[in-house]
Amino acid sequence: MPEEAPTPVEIDERYRPRLRHCTFLTPEGEETTYMIVGREYFELSTEKDQLEIFLNVKRYFDGRHSVADIHRITGVDQADVLDTVRMFSDAGLFRSVRPLESIPSSVFVQQIEESCDMWGKQIGYHPLFTGLSTQRLRREVFVGMILEIYHYIKSASKHIGTAIAHCNDPAFAPFLAEYHSEEWNHSHYAVDTLVRLGMPKEQVLTAHPIIGTWSLINNLCEIARQDTLSYLACTNLFEAREQDAEGAAKDMRELTSAYGFPADATDPLIQHMELDVAAGHKSLLAEALGSRESIAAVDAHRVVNNLHDLKHSYDQFHDGIVQYYSEVSNYIPRLTVDYFSL
Repeated sequence: MPEEAPTPVEIDERYRPRLRHCTFLTPEGEETTYMIVGREYFELSTEKDQLEIFLNVKRYFDGRHSVADIHRITGVDQADVLDTVRMFSDAGLFRSVRPLESIPSSVFVQQIEESCDMWGKQIGYHPLFTGLSTQRLRREVFVGMILEIYHYIKSASKHIGTAIAHCNDPAFAPFLAEYHSEEWNHSHYAVDTLVRLGMPKEQVLTAHPIIGTWSLINNLCEIARQDTLSYLACTNLFEAREQDAEGAAKDMRELTSAYGFPADATDPLIQHMELDVAAGHKSLLAEALGSRESIAAVDAHRVVNNLHDLKHSYDQFHDGIVQYYSEVSNYIPRLTVDYFSL
């Protein structure tokens, strides 16, 4: 069914603005802060006081506060709040709610792919990667990242298996079964890489994941348990993208050399990424919905929320790597704490 145009609204002191999903980013080494909405970037004031006032106003653009409420809570002049709201509205930055019962599958898949490309780029701006690229983070953080990637790769059979066990649509089961058969035993690529980086194999195999890694894995399993469509959509976020693979391989080899390891030490991990790209795992959602004309709007909303949570799980995963492996007193690899440790 065609989408209906949003009903025009009058923007006055009663209007309750709600932003589309946005992210704020200040690239390392830069003073400029950007607000990212979809694929659009908006440069914000570099003056600290003005930026703080804007951010304080923005946090009430949640659909629960009127312009009058925002003026009262923040103390910002109501005319200024109205000007900001109108400017955002003219730029198309507020949610546009339409009475949709269903969404064409092709439109849904395209939107998910575009959103995952956007979130994937945002994940790539994490301080973990910018810190490694400038060698601001110590060598152990680089090795620790590979170690946690090993745990993450090893978890594939766990979350794919959960998706199979809780599959709520029989038509999706064959795609999950094939996916499992192609992904269940890939952790040896990361093991080989860590051995090349100088870590004894027995220490790799007995290493204990950091909490951020556990949280990421458990979130994937929970999404797989709750909703098969959401899990299939999530593969668009966590599987390798063909357009990024060559650059990612180059960056990994450069990092490996910069931290004093042989340039080819991480080649097994790069090979794993190339295998994933060749297998086309990023297109699982498109394949699974290939024969369907549409999906229910309520299902689309659930998928988007799960994807958004997963994006933040990756941010916390990377936060945890920086935090744990930057601390000079922490054990690497992380040890299991058993009864005799008490």
